[in-house]
Amino acid sequence: MSPIFSLAYLTVPGTHPADLVELAALCGYDGVSPRFISMRLPGEPDFSLENDRVFQSVRDALERTGLPLMDIELARIADGINVLSYEKNIARAAELGAQYLITSVWTEDRPFALEELKKLCDLAGKYQLLVNLEFMSFSCVPTLATARRMIQDARRPNLRLMIDCLHAHRAGVTRAMLEDVPKEEFGFVHLCNGPSWIPPADHPNMTEAARSGRRYIGEGGIDVAGLLRGIGAAPYYSIELPNTEEISARGKVGHARKCLETAKSLFTDG
Repeated sequence: MSPIFSLAYLTVPGTHPADLVELAALCGYDGVSPRFISMRLPGEPDFSLENDRVFQSVRDALERTGLPLMDIELARIADGINVLSYEKNIARAAELGAQYLITSVWTEDRPFALEELKKLCDLAGKYQLLVNLEFMSFSCVPTLATARRMIQDARRPNLRLMIDCLHAHRAGVTRAMLEDVPKEEFGFVHLCNGPSWIPPADHPNMTEAARSGRRYIGEGGIDVAGLLRGIGAAPYYSIELPNTEEISARGKVGHARKCLETAKSLFTDG
């Protein structure tokens, strides 16, 4: 089977989800991966599906283009957040056909994080969504081992392990480490390349490359092909490749097309 590619929100950040659908269709993607649950970052727009106008515009765009909604983000687990507050977004995303929900952990209170993860999985399960737990070196689940331990402790059948190529590289993940993970534990993959340099977790610009400086497949220092071989066949590949300079130079359409072209070359070139 040919790999399936979805266009992720962060590749063209700030784009309205209905416009993201249209952009994905224009560039030849197989699906779309919007952010309906805001992280409340400075300047980040709120495209919650609780807003009827957002919901209707996304539904219209999906129907018009025929593209599927693959996954939504980001259901954070953090102090002061009750994951049950995500229900309307999850329910409406499921109505639009979403398959996965992304989560990450931002609290040092591990018992609380584990209980919230269980609640989130149970909530998502009501709507037949799978939960992808993402690890990253600047979050409170920084490594592959930590993420796997949480998944094993949560014991939820709809919980999967998410591999983001940049974050996996920064966490020191190797092909051999991924080959030791049972294939059924993996969810979909965030596909990108990035700098080979691994900054320390407390580096002041730790998030800079993650949110604005990722690189096209074939142009960075990450062994993306090795990581993918360790994972095996993924359900699909969501291209998450924010790069401020490339968007400025190419525009959103040119950047999104380049992301897809280089991603496809990885598979056609072996």
